[in-house]
Amino acid sequence: MSLAVYNVLLTVLLVIAFPFVVIALILRPRYRIGLGQRFGRLPSDLIQLTRNTAPFWLHAPSVGELLAARPFLYALKERFPDTPLLVSVQTATAYQTATERCPEADGVFYFPLDYPLVSRRVLKRIGPQVFFFTETEIWPNMLASLARQRIPTLLVSGRFSRRARRRYGQLSLVFRPVLQGITACCMQTQEDAQRLIAAGADARRVQVTGNFKVDGVNAGGDAGREILAQAGCGDRPLLIGASTHDSEEAVLLQAVRELRSHLPHLLLLLAPRHPERFSHVEALLQQQGWCYIKRSACSAPAPPGTKVFLLDTLGELAGFYAGASLVFVGGSLIRGPGGHSMIEPALAGVPVCFGPHTQNFSSIAAELQKARGGIEIHDARSLYDTALPLLTDSHLQQQTGARARKTIEQQQGAVERTLTVVLQHCPTRAPSRP
Repeated sequence: MSLAVYNVLLTVLLVIAFPFVVIALILRPRYRIGLGQRFGRLPSDLIQLTRNTAPFWLHAPSVGELLAARPFLYALKERFPDTPLLVSVQTATAYQTATERCPEADGVFYFPLDYPLVSRRVLKRIGPQVFFFTETEIWPNMLASLARQRIPTLLVSGRFSRRARRRYGQLSLVFRPVLQGITACCMQTQEDAQRLIAAGADARRVQVTGNFKVDGVNAGGDAGREILAQAGCGDRPLLIGASTHDSEEAVLLQAVRELRSHLPHLLLLLAPRHPERFSHVEALLQQQGWCYIKRSACSAPAPPGTKVFLLDTLGELAGFYAGASLVFVGGSLIRGPGGHSMIEPALAGVPVCFGPHTQNFSSIAAELQKARGGIEIHDARSLYDTALPLLTDSHLQQQTGARARKTIEQQQGAVERTLTVVLQHCPTRAPSRP
């Protein structure tokens, strides 16, 4: 009955929204991308692929979840090479990423609208033997349809925040039966597992296996040291502002201005997240009178008095972490981006700090803080207070960096632990390994 009420409300909302949806489809062509697939009209080659073999189906809605799941996709393909592996997404960017960067996927399509007729149509065409879904992607009709057909459903690298607990709690009549029907829930942390159980999941089916985002990540090497040495900046204490967004560079510059009264040789490396902001950050440096050098123009030694190194290239940031004294991870002082990865600098054994908005890496940020390998900051003053002891006390810096590295290393292995659970519920027999 609860699912019936959900579908009535869903139908009402669709009717109300229909005129606005039509207008949006007319005015915004990008909204029409994958529209047929969202209503269950799958590509003919994908249907042909699954005609004689029941595939695995993994749903990873956005780019972040998709890239995090790549080690798991690779492990599935290695263990079950003859089983087709389908990946569904919800955004055009994720679709492009899946087709270009996930060779493990035999087919990619847009996740269907969570409506009974659509869900049943897609399941009839695909006929998966197992359905995997990541993070907190809980779609009642799809999961209910899978359960009715006795198809195992596995939540992998599951995350269940306090916010999700409140939201699903308000709709417990709908979601509690759905949660109880999930075959197995492989959660990132013990806290995620406890919140999911409190929301209605069967405790016997919930276990902690870890976070996929930690697997498949390596320390970034040491190429940055050589680049800075060639620029004449190789022997200086280094503070990195990694993947910064608008207004975060200003906070870093303000803190560094004060820090330089204690550390006159301190070098700030700024790595804006988006290339289109390179010129904006350079204009900010010029406006504030900073002496700086750009990576794209550092074939010659940096001029005397250089205080800022602007990394205006792509793909090189991780190579600078090993030589840093402290890394600030951006996208976290402002609302919206949800924070970027602190895994790479932590694996390099460097203390990390970040703002309060770390939704994309909330469990990792919490574990780093608990282990005293990561520090949350809120403004230039708290960044100054955090950075000064780390930059002036090499023993404290090494201890903090070692705790950061140990925290990440302890969380690695999530893919193998999850695969162990998968093998318990997978109808297909995995080939024996030599």
